[in-house]
Amino acid sequence: MADEDERTNKSMSLSVRLLREGQSIDESLRDDHGLEERASEAGRLFVGQAPAVSPAWFKFVRDFAVGEFRPLVNQSCAAVLFLDVPPEDKRKATRTVALTFGTGHHSLDPDAFERSFGLKVVLNAVARSNLRSVDIATLDATTFQKRIQASRDADLRGFGIDVDRDLLRLAAGSPRDNSFARSLAGKDALTLHTKTSPADVVEKCKTALRLYHATDYREDFGFIDFVTPVRQQDLIEQLDAAVFAELQELVKGNASDLHITLPDILSPEESVEVGYFGIGLKSGRKQAYGQIAIEDYVEELKAGQIAEIADMAELRASHDIRVIADGGGDKKQKRKLYDCFVYELTYKGNTYVLFAGDWFVVDKTFHTAVENDFLKLVAKKPFVASTNTQNEREFIAELDAHKNLLNLDQVKLSPAGAPGANLEPCDFLSTTRQFIHLKDGHSSAPISHLWNQGVVSAESFVRDEQFRIELRKEVKKRQAKSKKAGFDAILPDGRSKPVPSEFTVVFGIMRDRYKKSGTVSIPFFSKVSLRAVASRIELMGFPVEVHLVERI
Repeated sequence: MADEDERTNKSMSLSVRLLREGQSIDESLRDDHGLEERASEAGRLFVGQAPAVSPAWFKFVRDFAVGEFRPLVNQSCAAVLFLDVPPEDKRKATRTVALTFGTGHHSLDPDAFERSFGLKVVLNAVARSNLRSVDIATLDATTFQKRIQASRDADLRGFGIDVDRDLLRLAAGSPRDNSFARSLAGKDALTLHTKTSPADVVEKCKTALRLYHATDYREDFGFIDFVTPVRQQDLIEQLDAAVFAELQELVKGNASDLHITLPDILSPEESVEVGYFGIGLKSGRKQAYGQIAIEDYVEELKAGQIAEIADMAELRASHDIRVIADGGGDKKQKRKLYDCFVYELTYKGNTYVLFAGDWFVVDKTFHTAVENDFLKLVAKKPFVASTNTQNEREFIAELDAHKNLLNLDQVKLSPAGAPGANLEPCDFLSTTRQFIHLKDGHSSAPISHLWNQGVVSAESFVRDEQFRIELRKEVKKRQAKSKKAGFDAILPDGRSKPVPSEFTVVFGIMRDRYKKSGTVSIPFFSKVSLRAVASRIELMGFPVEVHLVERI
């Protein structure tokens, strides 16, 4: 037994993960975990000591040294302790948690553990006024992730979260119960900064389990239920099959909205080259890429044997993204490629989103509200109903021939006090006083860039005299060059303030018809991001319209 000193509570950090129900401890360890099981007073204990190795930069540094230079080495150690935790509510089953130390978390299979366990505990334990840090992901054609930190505990409102469109990924703060922990941080794992000992660690885990099942979070953080995890395994398999079919379409050279992004935030120091590994991919020395992109992954599939990959389950088990070192992949620095997929689809009346290795379903009430707001903005008669052009450049050239449209593409203006700002007023100005902003909705750039362009342009037109003067000058130049007339007359001179209600902000988006529904529309999360943008523009007094242009 441990002596009395070892049972005294001491300050330390605990990293806790919750094993999924039905998963065994042996199944939760990676096949190549390399840990040794040791006898334990409670639960099961696995430990490992990595051999001393020189860092990758040692040879480079050594070449600068003069005289004898003893090798520099790194050496890491790891431990994973599995404990059974009886619930406070006797009606619930006993659960197993994994406590990791050192590099122990690298030995675990992420799929064996509950997603968002730590996040749920934190949101139930921490008041909205005592947050310290949050990670959010904004889902779009490109996924934007950011970490927002406060210098001290702050209210949720101060973090600037858009509750409609931001997916909360991590939260940290000070819990109401100081005896549980001084501070908490949670994503999939829960990190507690607390006083503990082997004698009371199970009680800490028991409290964490109770908080995981609690619903207190709904009062201040209920927006996280707008998008909730899917847990039905048969449904997940059906959704995965749809993604695998999209991947096959990309390999054939067809378009798809499927893309990949790292599901967690990397520090700038981790900007390294990566490669793609797994069955069916090109073997031999690996191509190194400076960033992950669906286009590069598809090229690797084309160069390999995609026929060897039976389904998404096989891809999920095999395909990794690894840091490249000397033409090979570092097995310690790898992520499952499945965890990097981002995809949205409508299936049996529900909208689902794949992100960070989990499927999420969009709340129906929230979905209906977003769809209704979007439909109010969609013009029944777009300025152009369809186009045979294949990209934005070709489409702009086609529209240039219309007498009622003046091409302002690539016009760059700078408002007063912001020299070199290079703001685009719009892509086309119409004789009916429309500021038309265009986007190829199936390009790799996110549609949200279009929304932002519309906001900035509208604000500058209303507030900035210098912007209006420069805009009128450019309009005169463009209409003279294109042998058109009358466009400058619809704009106020620089000193006269415009009446926003006399102009319309138009978002024109080229889109292919969806294969299943046969409709022309945009992704759900692009509609979500449009809500706040449209509201902001309308508050300035401008009408807002979305013109969907079918690409034939």
